[in-house]
Amino acid sequence: MAAKETPVMRQHADAKRAHPNRIVFFRLGDFYEMFGEDAVVAAKALDLVLTSRNKGAPDEIPMCGVPHHAAHGHISRLLELGHSVAICEQLADPSKCKGIVPREVVRVVSPGLVTDREHLDATTNNWLFALDFEEATIGLGLFDISTGELAVGTLRDLTEVLSETTRTLPREVLLGGKSSEQIRAARELLAKVLPNASLLDDEALPSDKVDWDLPDCMQSLEPHPPEQRAAARALRLARSCHPGKALPVSRAIRWEMRDCLVIDEVAQQHLELVTSSSGDKKTTLLSVIDETATAAGARLLRRWLLTPLRDVTRIRRRLDAVELFVTEAPLRKAFRLEVEAVSDLERLATRAVLGEATARDLGGIRDGLVAATKAVGVLERVEVAADRETLELTANGVDTVSDVESKLSQSLVDRPPNQPKDGAIFRTGFDAELDESDALRRSGTELIVSLETSLKQLLGIPSLKLRYTRVFGWYAEVSRAQSGRVPPEWRRKQTVATGERYTFSELDELADKILNADERHRERELRLLHELIVCVGRESARIRQLAARIARWDVFAALGEVAHRNDYCRPDVDDGDVLLFEECRHPVVEQFAARGHFVPNRCELSITGERMWLITGPNMAGKSTFLRQIAVATILAQMGSFVPASRARVGLVDRILSRVGASDNLARGESTFMVEMRETSKILSSATRRSLVVLDEIGRGTSTFDGLAIAWSVGEYLDEAIGCRSLFATHYHELTELSAASLHISNRSVSAQEVEGELVFLHRLVEGSVSRSYGVAVAKLAGLPERVLSRARALLDALETGRSTEAKASALVARNRGQLGLFESRPKKPSQGDKMVEELSSLSIEGITPLQALALLDQWKRRLTKL
Repeated sequence: MAAKETPVMRQHADAKRAHPNRIVFFRLGDFYEMFGEDAVVAAKALDLVLTSRNKGAPDEIPMCGVPHHAAHGHISRLLELGHSVAICEQLADPSKCKGIVPREVVRVVSPGLVTDREHLDATTNNWLFALDFEEATIGLGLFDISTGELAVGTLRDLTEVLSETTRTLPREVLLGGKSSEQIRAARELLAKVLPNASLLDDEALPSDKVDWDLPDCMQSLEPHPPEQRAAARALRLARSCHPGKALPVSRAIRWEMRDCLVIDEVAQQHLELVTSSSGDKKTTLLSVIDETATAAGARLLRRWLLTPLRDVTRIRRRLDAVELFVTEAPLRKAFRLEVEAVSDLERLATRAVLGEATARDLGGIRDGLVAATKAVGVLERVEVAADRETLELTANGVDTVSDVESKLSQSLVDRPPNQPKDGAIFRTGFDAELDESDALRRSGTELIVSLETSLKQLLGIPSLKLRYTRVFGWYAEVSRAQSGRVPPEWRRKQTVATGERYTFSELDELADKILNADERHRERELRLLHELIVCVGRESARIRQLAARIARWDVFAALGEVAHRNDYCRPDVDDGDVLLFEECRHPVVEQFAARGHFVPNRCELSITGERMWLITGPNMAGKSTFLRQIAVATILAQMGSFVPASRARVGLVDRILSRVGASDNLARGESTFMVEMRETSKILSSATRRSLVVLDEIGRGTSTFDGLAIAWSVGEYLDEAIGCRSLFATHYHELTELSAASLHISNRSVSAQEVEGELVFLHRLVEGSVSRSYGVAVAKLAGLPERVLSRARALLDALETGRSTEAKASALVARNRGQLGLFESRPKKPSQGDKMVEELSSLSIEGITPLQALALLDQWKRRLTKL
């Protein structure tokens, strides 16, 4: 087709052929244009007007575009929707280019490989998630190009893949390996849990066989083959998106699940660690403890919260640092005051490595280094040797990268612009050539006037004038009467009615300097800026190392601030089997309660002693809050934070498993009960003796007998088969009988009182169980109509006091106005009754389990109801 054969469209076809799975932003003048299917997709996603090239012709091509200065916002939107963008730029100035302007894809912007601040959340890592599937293992590679972090590990199954994706929330996932069946299953799973993420396979990688090399920093990890291939996939995609650039891989770590307290995706959701069911970030645990002052500190705190430690030594080392900031208030305040000015050095240094830094980015690095130096200076004033060791202050001091800071301070203006066209970048006096061109473009007219004045005096021609036209440029004009005084070396340019026009070398040189001053200034400024970016890029590893240390101190100081402000205590973390919290509170709930009104509670569980608490009590009394606060306090302790309690002892927990709250999964066609059973099944298959299990209302999604039987059996299994520490809240009061059969189970209840028909929640956990749930009283608090409440009280009274008498049942039926009553008398078949009596007589009470007894009762009931 004719339009496709034009040179410009051939350039676009070449770019699209090289990047078939990406939307090509094709630069044409002041616009980025999109053609064909790219235009259709982009117009819908960005709400753009879809037009066409060669409209009405047989070769009509869909087309849309955005102004180049507004491209960032549109690219951000496409990234949020999981698209990648290939930016095809003009490589020459169209005004100075003869023929077709050369164009080439200079960069690919991919959801998992973003470096622009406009496209990133400063408080969260932007992970590219790569997986390599073998039959037995799954290799994991995590790469954040914006910070230069690379991690590798091995996952056992798709459950662990799901846990990792929930923890890291990658925006892009690469799937590859030998097991096509696992790849297919993973793609289906991840498409549901990461609906906006981009899911890619090896077809997205370059077709050549090079660039599978791993960085030197990975060699010490001795990665397994699946891990190597996963990491290589991530890095290979990154190289293809940044052609010709060195990747900023500053450090590599091994991610081992056995090194961390495992918090699976269900527990993360139930405990509302970083997201809440309401979507309000203020009601998450992270929002309460995040008092960090830097972006890198916020990212680190989030990672620590989702990956608490299982190493007592490392936990205590973190607690030592937090305690120092708690007890040394002046140190904490002084440090936090200085560290607030530290910019996001990690990500800014990465942009310098990739050659994407702007003058404003360099200014941010300079200002960040200045602030970091001041913050380090505050800590280095610590004199006690133990405190210096706690803060990891070496005898040689901290490398504050002062040489780079000095160079940037000497060269850049106080507030560098984002683009050269927006204003001056460099200080006056930094570069003589730049100063000269700047002076010419600023005072060119003054130089012409000065030359004109000197020529008038030198030649004695008062009428001499230096003038400019577009056709002839600069020239000197004198009257015919004075032309005899013109120097012989001047060259006549034009004769006009008013006199003669000349040019000469001095004027030509000055005119050339003036006319080209802007261009020379721009070219010199860009050259100097490029040299400065390269210089900073060479030292980026040092800058990121400093940023990492500042981030750790920032987290310690933030946790110290939270502990001081909210009266948290330092937990005693050990390898024992006791979990003890005195006067424990929920860190989030207490923030929203009236000051001093949150009722703290005590909890003590021991693997070898009393390891399960069965908790009963009315709805809204605080059972779920108590369960959550114990789990949350454990997480805080093992991440290295103080905890909301007056005293705490934490024997290491290997994983936290929770089943709290009811929810349907309509997208998968699963009811509340099915979701509950799936989560319970996962808990029972994953829990170990050192786990903490938190269960709330197991079995409520089905019939009473089925639910009670399941809850009873689950409780027995946790106690006898697993033997872990667990908290089990229930409305099945019959379940409290479990404590009579086990030395490891104890009953607790959340106290409440009914005063003159009004229910008062005391929120205090006491020993023993309750005999009623105060359901009608809770219904009254919820605002049910009085007529409904009165009827409910009558029914409750009939059920509780007359369930064994036919007279009471008959009265109940009468009040039901003829409706079928709950205890309506029915004729009985003597043969059936005799048979049940015989079964009961022959039953061995000592040889039957509680679950078998419940099943037998259910069987008799079903037989009776069929009569």
